Amino acid sequence: MKRRKYLVLFTLFLTNLVDQPAPEVVIEQGILSGKISPDGSFFEYVGIPYATSNINTRFKAPQPPPKWDGVFKAVDEFIQCPQPTAFGVVGTEECLSINVYAPTGAKGPLPVMVYVHGGAFLLGSGGKILLGADFLVKHDVILVTFNYRLGIFGFLCLDIKEAPGNASLKDQIAALKWVQKNIAAFGGDPDNVTLFGHSAGATSVSFLLASKATEGLFHKAIMQSGSSIANWGLQLDPIMIASETAKELGHDSKDPQELYDIFAKTPYKELINVTVGKPLGQLLISNLLHLPCIEKVFPDSEPVITDLPINLLKNAPKNISVIYGSNDKEGLFFVSEVTNETLAENNKLKITGSDFKFSSDLETDEVTSKVKEFYFGENTISWETRMILSDFYTHLYFEMPVIMESEMILSQTNASVYNYYFTYSGGRNMVKQISGFRDVIGACHGDDILYFFQAYVWPFEISEKDKIMIDWMTKMWTNFAKYGNPTPQFDETLPTWKASSKDNLNFLYIGDELKMGSLPNEGPYTFWKDLYSKYRRTNLL
Repeated sequence: MKRRKYLVLFTLFLTNLVDQPAPEVVIEQGILSGKISPDGSFFEYVGIPYATSNINTRFKAPQPPPKWDGVFKAVDEFIQCPQPTAFGVVGTEECLSINVYAPTGAKGPLPVMVYVHGGAFLLGSGGKILLGADFLVKHDVILVTFNYRLGIFGFLCLDIKEAPGNASLKDQIAALKWVQKNIAAFGGDPDNVTLFGHSAGATSVSFLLASKATEGLFHKAIMQSGSSIANWGLQLDPIMIASETAKELGHDSKDPQELYDIFAKTPYKELINVTVGKPLGQLLISNLLHLPCIEKVFPDSEPVITDLPINLLKNAPKNISVIYGSNDKEGLFFVSEVTNETLAENNKLKITGSDFKFSSDLETDEVTSKVKEFYFGENTISWETRMILSDFYTHLYFEMPVIMESEMILSQTNASVYNYYFTYSGGRNMVKQISGFRDVIGACHGDDILYFFQAYVWPFEISEKDKIMIDWMTKMWTNFAKYGNPTPQFDETLPTWKASSKDNLNFLYIGDELKMGSLPNEGPYTFWKDLYSKYRRTNLL
């Protein structure tokens, strides 16, 4: 009897080690099967090809996805696009895969949330090593994540038909079109799709919000710490960037066709590893060199970005509800590896970005002096003032662009705009801890991610305090996906998040408690608002 008991227990143990199959699903490409999550609460269909790209279409819009006979096993969790890591280049060029997570007990059609991962347009994937679906799907939504091309593969822009630019954004559009065609088969509602993302992912969402190429593909949007009007969001001289990249490979050319021939023949691992130094003597981010660009229009090719995003957002934004927000200590990430030597070098650099346009070098120097005086007074950039430098990065890279973009949407549409300011310090503030600022109060760039996703890269026990934050964040985000309002009146578990208006920005402060407030940093906001009103670039000339 005892042996039989142990045999039953051992059999149950082995059963738990084997993935349980999810119901088969029929989509346009064929039949696919997935698996049930370990706790049985949702179905996982991962690694589904939503488009194709290979060495022959490296820098162009993706091609249609493959079809198959039989049953495609959608269980490959480790597909990545090529990217550099501390362990060398990982990923493969045939990487355009999508993941669908659907709750097992809910009745459809369910709201759909499509997440665009961050990673400086150079790193990351839609896989559950960072983007586990557990927290979000418990609120009866379908979560979709996916891969898109990174670095030079996603953003080589040569103004020729072989490399028109923005292949990565076109991947994202292909993923959204795949959702429109297929998500109903998983129980999702193609007429209720919320697009959301963080950092470079949020910047991508902002570009897609501004683009005419995405009409009807999503119905609400959330941008977390990212905006297309940030100074790091757009490359204004892509031929120069491509030429500098080619120099690192031993070639000297500024001819687009020659550059294309060089990059087309270079093995992908060698190409993705090329890094180019910081150009033009600027302090601001410039190592994110392969970025979205303004495209030249070619026959039989639909461009995504045809003007500066500031102009696109002003002229024809989508009239859909949006959430915009940022974290209070974003800049900690960017000062985590500074030294006395690198900080001293910063004092010699210009402190304005490519989104400013000046009439002369003298004017550039005058504005640089104004910025340095505003932040550092009579002090220099040094180890002692590095936390002020962190504030500078926080404001200019994330906080101000997000606020200014939300103001543009409010001025041009009747859409509901919700603003937030994330200040929470908890055990899942992963980036802050990794960056060496564990004891600093506040939230670093990326510290909000793990309150939405059960990342397998961060397997630590979740505290009761963090569980509350996870519940708050996921409930507000999924409420927004369901109703267009993160705190509908019937949900008495949350305080009312008041939308902003043309005359008044309202912010939900997300910390140890949830409370409404006004503009987070009025002094820096007024300072940058004035500079941008005078010097913001509104054309390429």
